[in-house]
Amino acid sequence: MNKKITILFFLFLFSFLSSTHAQTLKGKITDAETNLPLEAVMISVLRGNTTIDYALTDAKGQFSLPWKHSGTLQLNISLLGYKREMRNINAAGTLNLSLQPEAIVLKEVQIRPGRINTRKDTVRYDLAQFASSKDVHIKDVLKKLPGVDVDENGQVKYKGKAIDHYFVEGMDVTGGRYNQINNNLSAKAVKTAEIMENYQSVKALKGKINSEEVALNLKLDPKARDQWIANTTLGAGWSDDNDKLLWEGGLNALQLGKGKQSVYNYKTNNNGKDLSNEQTILTGSGWQEVPLSGFLAQPGISAPLDKKRLLFNETHTLNGNRMYKWNEDRSLRMQAGYTHDVIRQQRGNTQIYYQPTDTIQIDETYHYRLRSDAANLELRYEDNSNRNYISNRFTMDGEINHGRSEELRQTLRTSRLSAGNYFNLIRNRENSTWEFRSATQYAYQPASLLLEEGKSKFNQHSFYTDNSAAYLRKYNGFTQQYKAGIQGERATMKYIPPTQPNDFNASNLSLYFNPYFQLQRGKWLATLSLPLKAQRYFSQQRSFLFFNPSTYLRYKLDYHWTFSLYGSLKRSAGDFSDLYPGLYQTDYRTWRSGNGLFPTSTTQTYNLYGEYKNTVQEFFVTASLTYSRSNRNTLFEQSVSENAIVYTQRELPNHSDSWNLSSTLSKGIYDWHLKTSLTLLLSRSNGEQLTRLTDSDQQSLLQTYRYDYLKAEPKIIWSPADLFEAEYHATLGYGGSKIGSDTRLSPLLDFVQRLHLTFSIGQVDLRLSGEHYRNDLGEHTHLNTVFADASLIYKRKKWRLEASLNNLFNKKEYAYTTYSATQSYTSRLNIRPREVMATVNYQF
Repeated sequence: MNKKITILFFLFLFSFLSSTHAQTLKGKITDAETNLPLEAVMISVLRGNTTIDYALTDAKGQFSLPWKHSGTLQLNISLLGYKREMRNINAAGTLNLSLQPEAIVLKEVQIRPGRINTRKDTVRYDLAQFASSKDVHIKDVLKKLPGVDVDENGQVKYKGKAIDHYFVEGMDVTGGRYNQINNNLSAKAVKTAEIMENYQSVKALKGKINSEEVALNLKLDPKARDQWIANTTLGAGWSDDNDKLLWEGGLNALQLGKGKQSVYNYKTNNNGKDLSNEQTILTGSGWQEVPLSGFLAQPGISAPLDKKRLLFNETHTLNGNRMYKWNEDRSLRMQAGYTHDVIRQQRGNTQIYYQPTDTIQIDETYHYRLRSDAANLELRYEDNSNRNYISNRFTMDGEINHGRSEELRQTLRTSRLSAGNYFNLIRNRENSTWEFRSATQYAYQPASLLLEEGKSKFNQHSFYTDNSAAYLRKYNGFTQQYKAGIQGERATMKYIPPTQPNDFNASNLSLYFNPYFQLQRGKWLATLSLPLKAQRYFSQQRSFLFFNPSTYLRYKLDYHWTFSLYGSLKRSAGDFSDLYPGLYQTDYRTWRSGNGLFPTSTTQTYNLYGEYKNTVQEFFVTASLTYSRSNRNTLFEQSVSENAIVYTQRELPNHSDSWNLSSTLSKGIYDWHLKTSLTLLLSRSNGEQLTRLTDSDQQSLLQTYRYDYLKAEPKIIWSPADLFEAEYHATLGYGGSKIGSDTRLSPLLDFVQRLHLTFSIGQVDLRLSGEHYRNDLGEHTHLNTVFADASLIYKRKKWRLEASLNNLFNKKEYAYTTYSATQSYTSRLNIRPREVMATVNYQF
């Protein structure tokens, strides 16, 4: 009996490991009459009446489909306006076909061009149906697309989720810094925009590993493809801020094609336009992002106000991007950027700390000046074929920040220099796939805090490496992947306070193993990840075994409806600054102490998601319910006085949890040239705060707090005729806080309305803008602020002249209040006064 079991076991192992040589079905589809290649032809593989695989032809009419099927199947080749072709096929190879044009006869049906069409997971927008003569850059058109939104910082979202890839003609020339495209590419140069859901960027993993990523691809008008598009802008103006002279200038050149692309750009201004986001990566880089934590941070300059109102800046930014694509697989991208920024701000703050036995109020007013210099460099080579995938990305980033406040007598310097190399190799061998990854990064982060009583320095070094190998196999819809790797970091810091230097080391080494399973059956998709990591911190002499499982279940009822359920459990240790045991100062009045403790946390997250999509009706709806709970072994004790705030880490089990219900709705109405959208958010957060009562008896009390928040954000864009366009955007926020069982902070109602109207008469556009801010500052106290802007635009051939008047009512101050944990924070800041600008733009 045992002998039979052994034989059966080896027979099963042999059949599991044996596989056949991977093959490909490829070919070219052309028009039978003109012999020209046909793009977007659907090649479907059918078993009976069920589609089991598909591919689309590219601009050259070519298609490629990995062949992993056995037996005789049917091949369906179809394109609207051509006669359908059906073929029986039982093996891979080369298949070239010519389709016969076919007239479509429709009786008693009114035909009108569709703005949106869809095929499988790709939604295609005809931008000519959305754009108007008032649109300058491509971002102006993207925000009109149903289901698509563009945030103030330029980030593009689809159904409420930020896109993961931004392509032009299938190429990512900016490496995720796609504001360089959004803010510079002419709206007239783009013909269509494609949204690709479940986008798998690695061809070797297509059909093997499910992807939830979303990609946006812009297809250019043939007249603009491969052509240089250059613009220059010059502007001057006056500000009511001590009769200050304003300027604005820029020069950019773009060449976007299928084989090579270039984006060069220089911009400068001091009129409040934020240029720093053109160097910001707006898409994630996945596992290649190595987190860096620091001890000091520059104060943020932000408010619930359009950034152009509060930004007092002098900015210069420069970037160059070049990308070569030698064939459908191999590409090389080179890019570099630099930004110099000087920001000035005047603020006044009132902070109220609600303690168990007392309430402490701290008031301050100060001027703040921040000078920043940041540069980046990236080289990336990629060979992305069905058989193999090779990617190597080298990056260098550096920044120097110098913040100074005379009233606070504080100078804060933070800097960072990092270099990293990220290598990825994937090889398909028969029915199995092997993968190797290697990430290496070095970072140097010097920082210093200069006060009247002395200077503190932080010299932080980090060398990080992560190397792994993975084996993947898929059979009959079931994918199994096993990944093993080693990860290490040498992290050191020399702290030089006014008293005595102190060295700190948090170096650690990890071994990890991650089994991953995926099962796809018809409309169902299920995944299970079971990562296990053993981690050792050498100086702290602590070892951990982290088990972080996660699971995902998706049900796609039909083209319109999709539902999913996600759950995860994650246990982790604190970051570098959390592990530091000593006492250090972060600003002129704030101290922080790790108290020699080692913080760990366990977080469980659950998410229920549903969506409805109807591209014919231009209707998109999503709803998401998320619950998260974190359990920690330490908690920072807060000690507040008029002169100092001290946070000391204490050993005390505690937890926090949150509920979030969010929904997005977007509806386009073709006949009205109207797009409407609505974003809703309802959240509740619960937590605990440890507060020291008195310094004499060292007693502390644990306070609970709860924060509830409701947000509604409707948007309307209406273009009934070329003579008129209207845009309305409102934000309603309502939040309240409860501290302990006795203290309830008055709910805050914040309401913002923005209205933009554009009138066109021939070659002249008149644009009127109004903004209304209604902010609660506390109980029975609120603030109303109204802004008005106007601009006159004259367009003739390649020239564009604009004269604008901003902040017509000359508002110079703004205030707002926020709640956090056991604290309320009221801020008053100066804003840009009345200003006049005149700019001239010429397109070469």
